[in-house]
Amino acid sequence: MSLVGLLRGLLVAITFISLPTTAAQAATSASQQGRKISLRDQLNLGLKVRTKGEKAFIDKVVVLVEQRKLPRVLVDGTFLWARERAVRHSRSRGRRPMVYFQPGLIQRARRFGIKL
Repeated sequence: MSLVGLLRGLLVAITFISLPTTAAQAATSASQQGRKISLRDQLNLGLKVRTKGEKAFIDKVVVLVEQRKLPRVLVDGTFLWARERAVRHSRSRGRRPMVYFQPGLIQRARRFGIKL
């Protein structure tokens, strides 16, 4: 086999190997173009916020996240935990996720020296 044949074969192989990578990147970027929801809307809708006091708490959380005084990761983790806990306990008590989110976030934030 000549050197030219070997290079030609290598070029063809590289072309076929790079096509799935390019397609995967295109699919990933297309899926990331979905509609984004604000943190305030995520919390209000996802936690089933109803009262003025609950809305005020959510507003305070959003402001602290925007000011970078409260880590978004902490809020998101507590959000997911509260939703899961509400589902597990909803049959017997009919609790909304907000019932778990507020005290849970207050306790977790306290560990970082953040007062809510």
